[in-house]
Amino acid sequence: MLTEKTLKRIFNKREHSQFTPPENAKESAVIVPFLLLNGNWHIIFEKKVKDNSKHAGQMAFPGGSKDKKDRSFLDTAIRETCEEIGICGDDLIILGEIKPTITLKTNFVIYPFAAIVKKPPPYRINRDEVEKLVFVPIDYLIKQHPFPRKKFVFEGKERTTMVIPFEGEVIWGASARILDNFIPLLKK
Repeated sequence: MLTEKTLKRIFNKREHSQFTPPENAKESAVIVPFLLLNGNWHIIFEKKVKDNSKHAGQMAFPGGSKDKKDRSFLDTAIRETCEEIGICGDDLIILGEIKPTITLKTNFVIYPFAAIVKKPPPYRINRDEVEKLVFVPIDYLIKQHPFPRKKFVFEGKERTTMVIPFEGEVIWGASARILDNFIPLLKK
């Protein structure tokens, strides 16, 4: 059974090689929020609002672009998570880093951090950025892994990517690749 102690051990032991982002890449950071809900671990995703932004309408982890005033990528991830869904620094137990991921079409480097959310829902959602929150059970993600690569059409464009359907939503692209970097560790 997955416990807080197990999560801490998994993410504290992660070794990360030096990562050199591609030239001209935009830097961003996200929190991968783990929440114990009704006795089962979940990961909180946000569905972005459908506006004119680059990742509009997509399932994502809370986070965003690094600001000049952010001292680190972790600061960026926490600040953005607080702004987007009202889960702030005191509400989180930071577990550790997850391997950085690059978006394939929009040239972002994403620095993910695993964290346990101590604060129970409901959360204060910034409706300008987030349409809704989706709580995906970790057991479901473990059963889906390895995630199948499929042709997927989003906003009229076809891509071949990892696809994880869940209750009418689809986790794909960078979010699916971030999951793929640590779900195998949770399976053990």
